Amino acid sequence: MEYRKIPKGTDKVSTIGIGGAHLHEISPEEMQRLVDYSLEQGVNLVDTAISYPEALDKLGPALKGQRDKVLYQLHLGLTFPNGQYLRTRKLDQVQKGFEAQLDKLGIDYADIAFIHYVDEEKDFEEVFSSGVFDYARKLKKDGTIRYLGFASHNVDICNRFIETGEVDLCMFSLNAAYDLDPVSNVPFEELDMIGQDQLTVSQERAKFYQECEKRGIGIQVMKPYGGGILLNPGTSPFERVMTIYQCLQYALDRPAVLSCLLGVRSRADMEDAIGFYSSSKEQRDYSFIAGMQHKDMRGTCVYCNHCLPCPVNIDIGAVHKYLDLFLAGDQLAKEHYRSLSQRAKDCIECGSCEKSCPFQVNVRDKMQNAVEVLEN
Repeated sequence: MEYRKIPKGTDKVSTIGIGGAHLHEISPEEMQRLVDYSLEQGVNLVDTAISYPEALDKLGPALKGQRDKVLYQLHLGLTFPNGQYLRTRKLDQVQKGFEAQLDKLGIDYADIAFIHYVDEEKDFEEVFSSGVFDYARKLKKDGTIRYLGFASHNVDICNRFIETGEVDLCMFSLNAAYDLDPVSNVPFEELDMIGQDQLTVSQERAKFYQECEKRGIGIQVMKPYGGGILLNPGTSPFERVMTIYQCLQYALDRPAVLSCLLGVRSRADMEDAIGFYSSSKEQRDYSFIAGMQHKDMRGTCVYCNHCLPCPVNIDIGAVHKYLDLFLAGDQLAKEHYRSLSQRAKDCIECGSCEKSCPFQVNVRDKMQNAVEVLEN
């Protein structure tokens, strides 16, 4: 296992951590196997950016008695009224949501807390006007959180948080597909090189990583596999897939990056990732992507479920995932889709999901596509 020090502290985090995106999908027994194996391998970071509250019901017992081995990474603004995910800036809901995370995990403080998912100017302003940031300051002063950060997919918002001078960490969606602009779309004078010489990274994102490194703000990476899109030949935006090892190496090569939070579904998923530490330099080499044409990832669903809550309780990320898998050749995906309690045919086309999507997905069109492809 490899560790990196949090710049504004003394703690070290493992360069791979347990992400929460898919933990609701696994049984309590598999959760225990996943946690036990991860801790045995030296993983010491667990994140609670989850889509369904039952994940915490299973994660808490699995981590019982391991407080000294784990850095808990919780979220301020994540809650589950009526059992469905909600991102909120209402102070009373933020408090209840944070306290519920502590309670279900059986802990009395969080090592790290992120202001949850802030991508828009209006939302950024509300974090401060609603008292949420003052609440976060108080939690840090009281020792209820040790490091304060924010989670975002938007570089402009990230820079605004950095300018406050009050954050220690950033949780940011980072992978080669998001970083690399098609060369035809990038003026020569704006091209920038970081990591390996061959990789052309968007100037905006490159400057953000460098600014974080300069100011001592660690980056925790979400979506290092692009929601699995980079690993699948039917969905990769490049001419070929990247491997797990290449995705991890790419992310860890960016300035200021501390750790990659992985959306694992089982011990086997973590075993695949842990192989990174014994892999060869050649196995980690991602330089093949340097000259490839690739499509813009904006408009591509990565199944993060930030689009929720849905007024008719559709699991939008699951619908999109099964549609993409089926179109990529996985025939079983249709059967998995049909097992959902609410499906694309139940969509009322209200558009609330599209307003919350950080990746500009046309959800209503994709729902119609799912009806046409998966309902027949």
